[in-house]
Amino acid sequence: MHILAIDTSGTTASAAIMNQYIILAESSVTLADLRGAGRKTHSETLMPMIDRLFEITDMAVSDMDYIACTCGPGSFTGLRIGAATAKGLAFAADKPLVAVPTLDAIAYTVTGLAAAGTWVVPMMDARRGQAYSAFYRMGEDLLLHRMTDYLAEDIYDLHEMLKAQAPEGSHIIFLGNSDAAPRNTYPRASCVGTRAFEMIADGQYKNESEFSLLYIRKPQAEREREEREAKLK
Repeated sequence: MHILAIDTSGTTASAAIMNQYIILAESSVTLADLRGAGRKTHSETLMPMIDRLFEITDMAVSDMDYIACTCGPGSFTGLRIGAATAKGLAFAADKPLVAVPTLDAIAYTVTGLAAAGTWVVPMMDARRGQAYSAFYRMGEDLLLHRMTDYLAEDIYDLHEMLKAQAPEGSHIIFLGNSDAAPRNTYPRASCVGTRAFEMIADGQYKNESEFSLLYIRKPQAEREREEREAKLK
């Protein structure tokens, strides 16, 4: 079973071709520095990257069984570019889509490394002192199990929520690009693919018209508009 996996949820663009859990080819490039100063955009980078992966593996989109793409949370512009690319490829090749939550993809960077009982907490900067997060626990089956909903909360509140859930003395790994996560970890396309294989086994895939983005909270422009309108009332 072959998958083309894509991530454009942040400042890193990533794509991978996988056969089951084996990575046949993968490429990632960071498009902006820590201050947000960018070089190329996702729209300029993603398709040439995918074309190169097909070239070096001597494969084509028609050889893929599924296409997987992160669906959020993350950069609204980046998510839309990734979704549009994935939908276009899926429609053209008549392939099913797998919408992988970005937080799952980040958490899956520790698959095979964390011991049973370890808590894994990805955190993505959501601005205004908040972070997107979810809490995962590595089970005795050495599979990650999500223990909460996908969240957008104040960083302090997230830590308090975690203390209330994880038993005292638990081993906890923080991941992501939030100031609260000491390991600066971005989702890799191969981790998107790994999670996608599990979702496929559970029947969690769609056609391109059903693929939707997971924002968790409203876009900033919409929130600011609502705040302005509330002040006028």
